[in-house]
Amino acid sequence: MNIKQPIMKRKGTFLFAGIMIVIILAFVSCEKYDLNIDGDVEIYLLDQFQSEIESLAILSDGLTLSTEPIIHYNEIVEYNSRTRNFSLTESAAERIKEEFGAAFALTVNQEIIYTGYFWSDLSSATVDWVVANLTSIQGLDKYEFRVQIGYPWLFEEWSIPDNRNDRRILSVFARDKKLKD
Repeated sequence: MNIKQPIMKRKGTFLFAGIMIVIILAFVSCEKYDLNIDGDVEIYLLDQFQSEIESLAILSDGLTLSTEPIIHYNEIVEYNSRTRNFSLTESAAERIKEEFGAAFALTVNQEIIYTGYFWSDLSSATVDWVVANLTSIQGLDKYEFRVQIGYPWLFEEWSIPDNRNDRRILSVFARDKKLKD
């Protein structure tokens, strides 16, 4: 009789059980969103900023926000994390319609999460940064704009950080039931 076989079998069982416990604890202890997060999501125009040479990529140093948000939190009706669409009130949509080319910053509790430009599908220029597509704002039931990485799309050579679904943004919207997953 080989005594090593039952011992090896037991070790395998303990190893499997240990791995399962770790996986279960990871799922139980991990909250998808921080529902106790402070602050709101707001969008400000950038009064001052610099971009990279021969690029529209906005540098993170030297950013100055406008004094008031162009889109206040209470004007954001919903955020869709899959499509990256913001649904707005009619007054907010009307206010940003004329902001083509303007640089903006999305903030949580006035901390800049990402920057971008208000843009339009009617433009023939390429943008190697985040754009909020104003063409998608409609005056029917919903007033929405889509935030995308690069315009007209993301080219392989562009290295653009994608913070559109930053956990802080999603947590604020989840907290107030404005998040659509």
